[in-house]
Amino acid sequence: MKVLITGGKGVIGTNLTAKLEKDGHEVHVFDRVRLDYENYHRGDICDYFRLGDVFEEVKPDLVFHLAGMVSRLECEETPELAIRTNVSGTLNVCKFCQKYDSRLIYAGSSEEYGTAFDRGELVTEETPFGNPTSFYSMTKRMSDEVIQYLANFNNLKAITMRLFMLYGPGEYPSKYRSAVIRFMDAALRGEDLIVHAGTERSWCYILDAVDAMSMLAEREMKTNYEVFNIGRNDPIPTPELAKKIVALTGSHSNIVTIDPIKTIIHVKRASFEKIKRELGWEAKTDIDTGLKGTLKWLQSSKSAVPEQYGGF
Repeated sequence: MKVLITGGKGVIGTNLTAKLEKDGHEVHVFDRVRLDYENYHRGDICDYFRLGDVFEEVKPDLVFHLAGMVSRLECEETPELAIRTNVSGTLNVCKFCQKYDSRLIYAGSSEEYGTAFDRGELVTEETPFGNPTSFYSMTKRMSDEVIQYLANFNNLKAITMRLFMLYGPGEYPSKYRSAVIRFMDAALRGEDLIVHAGTERSWCYILDAVDAMSMLAEREMKTNYEVFNIGRNDPIPTPELAKKIVALTGSHSNIVTIDPIKTIIHVKRASFEKIKRELGWEAKTDIDTGLKGTLKWLQSSKSAVPEQYGGF
């Protein structure tokens, strides 16, 4: 199968590429990073004509649409760019999927559910959305609605993956990245871990998630549009996560709790029974094992970013 991955040089894309190639698929990567290697195509999903050229060259059977502005903080800083990238860029991808009869698998987000989490019940794929909680929440939801509309009325064949708290190898730390990698980086540096009080998450190891994605790639769809929550139901309070990381790294860092800002959802609890029932998939990596794998990768990756990791 010919597979095109938009945003394929990100943390999900790099791990997914390796998995799909191992499974025997011909994988093409589309991203903005300046690289030169076989089956890599440089461009931006907002550039309609460049994207069209790549689709014409590859003629993919399947497109994993991972490209987008993925940080809640970054979307708050540049909302116009978030709307253009996440919504208009997704529309471009959809148009070419329709033109070339490519099946689409979209990387949606748990943030799409918004304030639905505040109801205190497990969120399922059937749970009505609450109010959006950020520009990120809003734009990921808008992108999903574009896909649903085209699937329902214009014969696009698409699956939305609503991804819950992925972490693991391939994610470099910055203020725009997940709490796991930010806490780990701070602990290794001996800096304070800044933790949002009263928050709780269930974390899903990236290699488990790409296993689910590879199964979706092989899935024979029952309808034009399907949606699956992908994650692990193993909630941990964020201060407890910080303590685990401090202990794992042998750090003397302090844990400093602060009140969450308004765009932070306090508690996310969801059901992943649908994907288990229909594909037989469930996330198997517990948080302790996943953290060890992430730390091992982060320490071994220091040569790739010496300005950040030269000290350990």
